[in-house]
Amino acid sequence: MRAILYFLICFSLIDLYGQKDIDSLHLLLEQKDLSDKVRTDVLNDLGYEYWIIDTKKSIEYGGDALELAKKLSYKSGIARSGRVIGVAYWAQGNPKQALENLTSSQAVYESIGNNEGLANCLLNTGMVYADIKEYTKAEELYEKAIEKFTILNLKGRIATTYTKMADIFLAQNNLYDAKEFLDNALSIHSENDFTYGRSEVHNRLGRLFIEEGELEQAEYHIRQSTILGKEAGDEDGKISNLILFGELLRLKNEFETSEIHLNLALVEANKKDLKKYRLAALRELQLLKKQQGEFAESLNYYDDYIVLKDSIYNTDKSKQIAAIEFSNELQEKDRQLRYLNESKKADTYIKWLLITGISIISLLSFFLIKSLRSKNKNQQKLLTSIADLNKKELENQRLKQIDLENQLHFKNKELTSYALNFVQKNELLENLYSKLKEVREATPGNQIKYLKEIEHTIKQHKNLERDWEDFKVHFEQVHSDFLKILKDKYPELSGNDLKVAALTRLNLSIKETSGILGISPESAKTARYRLRKKLKMSQEEDLFSFLSEVEKGD
Repeated sequence: MRAILYFLICFSLIDLYGQKDIDSLHLLLEQKDLSDKVRTDVLNDLGYEYWIIDTKKSIEYGGDALELAKKLSYKSGIARSGRVIGVAYWAQGNPKQALENLTSSQAVYESIGNNEGLANCLLNTGMVYADIKEYTKAEELYEKAIEKFTILNLKGRIATTYTKMADIFLAQNNLYDAKEFLDNALSIHSENDFTYGRSEVHNRLGRLFIEEGELEQAEYHIRQSTILGKEAGDEDGKISNLILFGELLRLKNEFETSEIHLNLALVEANKKDLKKYRLAALRELQLLKKQQGEFAESLNYYDDYIVLKDSIYNTDKSKQIAAIEFSNELQEKDRQLRYLNESKKADTYIKWLLITGISIISLLSFFLIKSLRSKNKNQQKLLTSIADLNKKELENQRLKQIDLENQLHFKNKELTSYALNFVQKNELLENLYSKLKEVREATPGNQIKYLKEIEHTIKQHKNLERDWEDFKVHFEQVHSDFLKILKDKYPELSGNDLKVAALTRLNLSIKETSGILGISPESAKTARYRLRKKLKMSQEEDLFSFLSEVEKGD
């Protein structure tokens, strides 16, 4: 029991880790004597740190860095901020904006010759394509990234790319190749002591061994991922491990503990609006209830699962369409740029040809006039006529040149107009995409289903007092000083009153409270009444709300 409670409380404390670096960056950002370039780098560092914690803040800090870097013409800062924003959009499930920012970042990295940044962009772009199930394109980008990382001898980045390659193989149920890549990735990350990378690999290995039916191996890797993810502050990994552990416990017929993990995962996924994790948790709860023979609850979970699955399917299709449209737009832009460059080359060639022709004619005219003058002064009229002819010819050539330049200017205006129309088209598509997303997310009649109350039924165990002390320790880790504040404010409260208060703070029902305390529901109701009396509460006041305000210090 204590081991299970400890495993669950680890997830409640996960956001305390990884905060240290962010706090130090915020302190650095507050320094007034910071140069603008350093400030840009710090903003990008903050955006990077928030990738796995809060994608909205990641985009916010990346955007601030991009704005400042553009003012400074700081190309390295521009490139990195584009990558920060792109990866954050990928994490949010917005492939079109992710690809736009990553493609822009990649172009800047190429222009300044930063091969490490270029390789990272290739890796991140591959992640976007993998997310929309364009596995062939993703694998091609991963291989290019590995090639560049190998030249640069960046073993850690190679290992990260191996993990992403393994994700593709897991999605295709190619467990043999997935395991080979994951073993190599884990070896490199362990050598480099990269906590987040090791946590990610252990998570994938846990999933792989569950697929193979190796439950003991799976449990080892999931626990390792949980411990390392806590150190790295990996919020998404936290939810993924809860679902994997819930599935593992279900397969081991430990149904009650499995349900606790899956319900906690569902709550966390709902908080962060992570639909794919919600889908996985609902699927596992449906299988759990079916395995327990509770078919009515299993059917309810299945209905929720189908509704959410249809929603995700429509979302994924929209993502694929948006990404394909962007890819086509990018190809069209490249074609237009090639055409424009070829046109400029042709125009330049014609211009130099005209200049050369005019120069040759001028030289020939000069030597001809000189020759005629030296031969006979009587031919002056003829020479004058020839000179006039040459002048007319030069004027004609000049007029032709002006005409050609006008044509070139007209072509450039046409291309500029086309480019502007192209931008307007992009803006229109983006606007339509945003509105489609708003409609999709505001599905009437379904949101209430997603927020169902989840019942927790926990049987009373032996050694209640010892379990209560363990529970109290873990409870106070989540609700810091709650019991101390309550006792200080109301010293007349007994130990049993504090137990009732703690269980009520968790919003447990009278039946659940009675089961945990080992008393009848009527006794639990009486205990709550005594507690309300000692707290001097009116009949209209809600006990849970009252205790919440006490914890806040109001």
